Amino acid sequence: MTTDVSSPAQTLLPSRPTYRKAVQRDLLIAVPLLVLIVGSQVGLQLMQSSIAGDGTGLVWVYLGIVVAAVAFSIVYYSAVLRNSRIDLAATGLTVTNWYGRSRIVEYSQVGTVIQALLRLPARTLPMLFVLDHEGKRVLTMYGTLWTPDAMLALGKAVPVTPVAPAEPVSYRELRKLHPKAFSWARANPVALAVIVAGGLFLVVVVVIIVLFAVLASQFSA
Repeated sequence: MTTDVSSPAQTLLPSRPTYRKAVQRDLLIAVPLLVLIVGSQVGLQLMQSSIAGDGTGLVWVYLGIVVAAVAFSIVYYSAVLRNSRIDLAATGLTVTNWYGRSRIVEYSQVGTVIQALLRLPARTLPMLFVLDHEGKRVLTMYGTLWTPDAMLALGKAVPVTPVAPAEPVSYRELRKLHPKAFSWARANPVALAVIVAGGLFLVVVVVIIVLFAVLASQFSA
């Protein structure tokens, strides 16, 4: 089948105000966490440096990582608004991601369209999921970037009647219905957070043990 997407009938663009609010929310969570992790590591290295006389090199490594992360975030958030778009045409749509790469999704590939309010641990967001005939997700419109009007426009363009749950649903509930479309990590965010937090805690414990072992060897020498 030949997909005619050279002359899109409609172009959907991200919502700048919606995305700005999402970025501000992310910063409120990410910045304190980053400061806590990096600050603790820098503090340990400075303590070791003041006692044992080495370790300042790692401090600069940590600070370099922070600078690189901030620079990447600025580039990423700017690129999302500049490059992201969805072009709707007669027989297919073209999805362009944040780094400018485009792909075509033919309407004949679409098996299911889900328009729902997604219930997350701390909030509820409008979302749209496009699945192929095998139940795999081929497109997601996040409520942190796209408005409900944009989701409604795409839902009308695709020749498949959207599934619209009457009540907000969670990733876990969606995974039960469409296991190929949603991963275990998305369906179990609390368990994933516990695993990640536990891993970070173990890393900090190991670093502290190593640091005290080094200090003990310095005093015994």
